[in-house]
Amino acid sequence: MAELTRDQYIKEELVAKNLKDTAANRKKLGLAYDKLYLGGDRKDWRTYFKIQFPQLAGMLDGENGEAEARAVFGDLIDLFISVANDPESYDGSTDAGRIAWKNKVLATQYAIKTSNSQATWDATDKVEKEEKLKAKGQELRALYSGLGLTVTEIGNLAYLSLAKGMSDLELKYLSYGKLADRDMGGLMATKEATDLASSLRAYDYEFKDEDIKLALTGTEVNGVPMTPELLLNKAKYEAGIKYAGFKDQFQQGFTVADVFGPYQKQAARTLDRSVADISLKNDLYRVALEQLNEDGTPMTMTQWNRMLKKDEKFGWQYTPEANSQITNIIQTLEQAFGFRR
Repeated sequence: MAELTRDQYIKEELVAKNLKDTAANRKKLGLAYDKLYLGGDRKDWRTYFKIQFPQLAGMLDGENGEAEARAVFGDLIDLFISVANDPESYDGSTDAGRIAWKNKVLATQYAIKTSNSQATWDATDKVEKEEKLKAKGQELRALYSGLGLTVTEIGNLAYLSLAKGMSDLELKYLSYGKLADRDMGGLMATKEATDLASSLRAYDYEFKDEDIKLALTGTEVNGVPMTPELLLNKAKYEAGIKYAGFKDQFQQGFTVADVFGPYQKQAARTLDRSVADISLKNDLYRVALEQLNEDGTPMTMTQWNRMLKKDEKFGWQYTPEANSQITNIIQTLEQAFGFRR
């Protein structure tokens, strides 16, 4: 799926959805492609930011992401906005265009801060540098103890902090990139990794630790930097295919776990079982989300409850409720035929 170009995606979707080849439909499908494969609208500065700084893309995925990114990058964000809104005004194909772009970047407060920090560091006494690097290294080693970073990697992060003035937020995301080519134990133990894994499971998405690593380190996949948001978009997209009746809910932010919840609780009550026993990992219960009515809508709770009692595979006939109903029926028949008063 990820290897499709934007034009190929639009052409295939026009055919698959039986849509007319109009400018409006192409624009709509193009936006869908951007969200699915780039992580957002290509005219949104956030998308551009994530492409330029994939290892820092996680900054924008949290609730306060934009504020955190702006606090770090300041007016560099405004430059991204300008590029996203008017890409034709920036020429990256010629030396003159690239020089002009570099000058714009160097004129930002973020670049000036970095430059000033470097100048201050360069002017610092050698002994003082060593003392500061040692102290900062100890601080970072304690902060990132769970990542298993090497002494050299900790030293590099300490240098970036002191010489380039990088914030703790920048260092945190850059540290994930240090783990890209080796054992992922430390990375998978981070809160970001466990939260992302939990979110993917909520969409019933099958993933490997490698997928989490790629997303947190901003590694390119088929030419597109992977991010947590992009991985979640893929999870939502696949959920919409597997459980087509709930596609709109997924796009609104509901997860597979959210829409399965009522069916899960109803099954637990009807079958006299623990909610934990009713899982989508069991194909028997997956039908609750997969089976649709003729008009494409999901089955109602009434339909689900009827199926639970009617299909013997669910085992309702062995529950106390079933036995009680059978006893009542027998008693009613006995009374009807004069065997019980």
